[in-house]
Amino acid sequence: MNLRVAADDGGPGVPEPEQLEALRELRDEGKLAMIGVSNVTLEGARRALELVEVAEVQNAYSVLDRTAEPLVELCREHEIAFVPFFPLGSAFAGGPRRLAAEPAIATVAGKHGATPSQVALAWLLARYDRILLIPGTTSVAHLEENLAAADVTLDAEDLATLDGVKPAGNPLH
Repeated sequence: MNLRVAADDGGPGVPEPEQLEALRELRDEGKLAMIGVSNVTLEGARRALELVEVAEVQNAYSVLDRTAEPLVELCREHEIAFVPFFPLGSAFAGGPRRLAAEPAIATVAGKHGATPSQVALAWLLARYDRILLIPGTTSVAHLEENLAAADVTLDAEDLATLDGVKPAGNPLH
């Protein structure tokens, strides 16, 4: 079960202890196997970890939006899965078109004979071995393109080039 948390402004928030306790009770009763949190602040993830065993954290994160980098690091420290939503950027803000327009991403894509989207997904996979990708797909061809990202191996030069991408911030704006 994934608990989605939001602040009053709709941004990331902090889970209430009562919410986490209810999920723990459901897990203890065998009604769910794992507890995850979504759309949390760093403080919110830490609070959740103090109260329950957290299996995954799900927040916006991509080569264009790295605001969740501290959460990825927290997940790494605790060996928790991290599930980035908007891994290709939000469709509301240009998504894959913005990836293709970024010179560093286009350069790395050209080097590997890959698409910018494949490079963006490969970058995520290179960030942490417990990143679980759920990129949206609109067709079988799109699914196959996304799956092929696992075959793109980024070297240190590629990663340094991609580190030069200026994060765009919130994918919804």
